Amino acid sequence: MEVSKAAFWPREDVAERFTVSTTTLLCWERRGLVRAIRSGDREGYGPTEIRRLWTILTFRRDLGINLAGVDVILQLRDEMRGHRARLAELAGALRETLDEAEGPDEFDG
Repeated sequence: MEVSKAAFWPREDVAERFTVSTTTLLCWERRGLVRAIRSGDREGYGPTEIRRLWTILTFRRDLGINLAGVDVILQLRDEMRGHRARLAELAGALRETLDEAEGPDEFDG
């Protein structure tokens, strides 16, 4: 996927900024924890993946959670995000149905 330069941080720059090796980032990509994107001949990360990397590092460094635990937490978080989106969708549909069922108020006037 090609992206604009403004929404792209090369892997090497991210590794330096977060003080992790590019090998570590590649390992996390292979495990499916983050996804790299391509801009020209370089690979790196967009804003969403940068936030995800920050989360991984917080879990690992600050909370001492191993990589398997981080993987499970991220999967659950992604699943919950999907459930919240579906609930919002259902709430909107219910709201529309209730609005239609009410119809115009016959006693106004």
